Amino acid sequence: MKRRTSPVGPLVVLAFLVGAGLACALPAGLPSNADDALPIIVEPTVQPESTQAPPPPPATESPGVTPLASSAFRDDFDSALDPGWSWYQGEAPGWTLSNMPGWLRLNLSTGSFLGGTPPSNMLVRQAPSGDFELQAWLRFSPVRNFELAGAVVVFDEASVLQFGRGFCEVATGSAGCIGDGLYFDNIQDGSTVGGNFATQSLLGVDYLLRLERQGNSYSAAYSTDSSTWFPLGTHTVDKVPASIGLIAAQAGTPGNFADFDYFEMTQQ
Repeated sequence: MKRRTSPVGPLVVLAFLVGAGLACALPAGLPSNADDALPIIVEPTVQPESTQAPPPPPATESPGVTPLASSAFRDDFDSALDPGWSWYQGEAPGWTLSNMPGWLRLNLSTGSFLGGTPPSNMLVRQAPSGDFELQAWLRFSPVRNFELAGAVVVFDEASVLQFGRGFCEVATGSAGCIGDGLYFDNIQDGSTVGGNFATQSLLGVDYLLRLERQGNSYSAAYSTDSSTWFPLGTHTVDKVPASIGLIAAQAGTPGNFADFDYFEMTQQ
């Protein structure tokens, strides 16, 4: 795992959700040119200390979403995207690898699996057969309603598990809508199923996300130091996953973005 450190800013407990309120309409999308990088958000971040990094797997897959050639995959986003990735909507939206070396930046797109238009800024690859574990290192500061970035498991055009950090404020004070937070949403056939396990997130802290499949059970956990893990919740989905990957979406106003240090998948 790559190491990056930066000054520790004040920690302010905030919160969020992506639950029932996500069905509202979202406006037009974000820039689609990978070279049009957005300015850096100036915010102190805490980069967890890493354990011994596993050796990177060989990039042996052909372009497009193709079956995985081995039981493990890792992309450190060092110079180019692995050719096994593809964009969910077929055409590359706003992204760059040049803003910070070794990081993938995704502009937040509009769209939601709870709305009429799925999000376009989803980087996906074919899901492995059987059980697996996903990890993604996320640096993201959501500031507007329903913004979300993190990891996804896609089942079909209206069904997805999305686990990440986002933002939600509603006048009704819903228990699943806590502002800036971590959430694990189960959206099936265009509707939310079960709770979202809303958990407060901390300003200036990067989060390591882990999403694990065991049969039809999917469990989410997070860490801030890559060694101590905190379970978030579990959903059950009786469908075969089609693809896995990263999401940066549900933006009502263009301008925000999310950074990913790496994405890793291992089969169990």
